[in-house]
Amino acid sequence: MQINFLSHFLMISELLDGMRASPDPRVIMVGSVTGNDNTVGGGGVYPIADLKDLKGFKAGFENPVAMADGYGFIGAKAYKDSKLCLMMMSNFLHSKFNRSHGITFSSIYPGCIAETPLFREKRPWFRKYFPVFMKYITGGYVGVEEAGQRLFQVAHDPRCSKSGVYWSWNGGPREGRGAAALEKGGQISGGGGAGGGWDSIYINDQSDKVNNLELCVELFQCATKITGAQWPEAKTFTSPCPTLKVISAISTNMIAREELKRMAVSYFLYRSCTILKGSYLMKLSYDAGESGLQRRWHSCSDDKAKEGGVGCR
Repeated sequence: MQINFLSHFLMISELLDGMRASPDPRVIMVGSVTGNDNTVGGGGVYPIADLKDLKGFKAGFENPVAMADGYGFIGAKAYKDSKLCLMMMSNFLHSKFNRSHGITFSSIYPGCIAETPLFREKRPWFRKYFPVFMKYITGGYVGVEEAGQRLFQVAHDPRCSKSGVYWSWNGGPREGRGAAALEKGGQISGGGGAGGGWDSIYINDQSDKVNNLELCVELFQCATKITGAQWPEAKTFTSPCPTLKVISAISTNMIAREELKRMAVSYFLYRSCTILKGSYLMKLSYDAGESGLQRRWHSCSDDKAKEGGVGCR
C-alpha cells in the first residue's frame, strides 16, 4: 500500500500547486481490472479488492496491521486494494481540484503485463502458462513497452483531456501475437480484452466500490493523516468584474455586522439561559457589537419570570 498508493498520494499533494502553470496538466493513476469487481478478473477471482470500513487505514497501518481492511495479509489482495485506492482517489481529486486547478485526473488499465517480476512468487507452471493464456485466450496480455505507450497516450492525446474517467483499450494487444494482431484502420483484429491500437481507447465503467464517494472522502482523510500531506485550498474561479470588486470592498464590513446580528439572535433563541441569584433570575444573552458578540446578563423579578418574561430553556 505504501509503494502503490500512499507514496503517489503524497507526491501528488506536493506537485499539485506547481502543475497549475502547465498548459495541459494531467495526473494519471495506473489502476487495474483486478481493482474493479464489476469484471471477471476483479470480481470472479479470489481475493477480491475490498477496503471495507478502512480499519487498517484508521489504525495507521501500525504493526501488525498490514491490510487496508485491518484483517489478515494476502499479497494479491494488498495489490488489488492498492489499485482500488488509486482509482477511488483519482475520482475524488477530480471532484475536488479539477475546476480550481485546471488539472485533469484520470485512471487507466493498460492491460495485463503478464511477464514481469510481479508474479515472481507464483509457481513455475503459472509463470510459464499465464502469459500464454492472456495472449491467446483472453486477449488481455500487454507487454511492458506497449503498456508504457498507453500511459503516454493518456498523458498527451488531446482525446484524453477529459477528467474523472477510467481509460481502457478494445481489441487484442499489438505485441507478441503475429498476424492475429494486425492493425486495420487503427483497430487490431483478434479477441477482445484489454488490448487495442491507438484508436481503440475508450472510457470504461467503474465498479460501485470505486464510485463510493463517502468512502473516497474517508480514504482521503486517512491517507492525509498517515502521510502528513498538505493539500492546497481548492478555490473556485472569481469573476474579474471591477463592479464586483468595488461593491465587495464597500459591503464587506456591513455584511460582517449583519452576520453578527443574525448570530446574536440565534444565541438569544437557542443559548439564552437563566440562573437563580438571590431573589432575582439572571438571563444570559449575546448582543452584536463593533468588536464582536458581547455577553450580557439581565436581571428580572421572579414574578416577571413566572409570567414568561424570560423564557429560559
